[in-house]
Amino acid sequence: MAYRKILVTLDGSKVAEKALDHLLEIAPRGAVITLLSVMAENRPSEVATLASVVRENNQQANANWPPIQQIADPHQVDARKAYLKRVTDWLEAAGYDVNAEVVEGNPIERIVDVAKQGYDIIIMVTHGRTGMTKVAVGSVTDGVLQKTTCPVVVIPARAN
Repeated sequence: MAYRKILVTLDGSKVAEKALDHLLEIAPRGAVITLLSVMAENRPSEVATLASVVRENNQQANANWPPIQQIADPHQVDARKAYLKRVTDWLEAAGYDVNAEVVEGNPIERIVDVAKQGYDIIIMVTHGRTGMTKVAVGSVTDGVLQKTTCPVVVIPARAN
């Protein structure tokens, strides 16, 4: 099967760029490639906030509870867009039709939503989190695998 419409998730890390190596192995020239980078919402530490407001009365607690979602730092968004522009230019020079998107929100939900737009495959790298880090942060890869109907190629962080 030739993949004609490919979604590649990138977070700006060198580890995530391993997805590009695999992309070059499977994508025919002329394939439409979307580079997607999701800026997760800046979430305050809800546990720390809860611990601090429990000491206060309910009225003060409600007034002091921070918003759950905050807008991502515009400088980070601009840096991510510049990064995707460099990757886009590189892939276009190699003969690919490339779109790049930086979106904000829950990474799992955003990747799954974009994949519903007729993609043949998703290529992503798993960072290999384990233990409490995986419990606290979660695994975007696991979440995408559970929620999408699109085939997913998962590249391990330790892949050569």
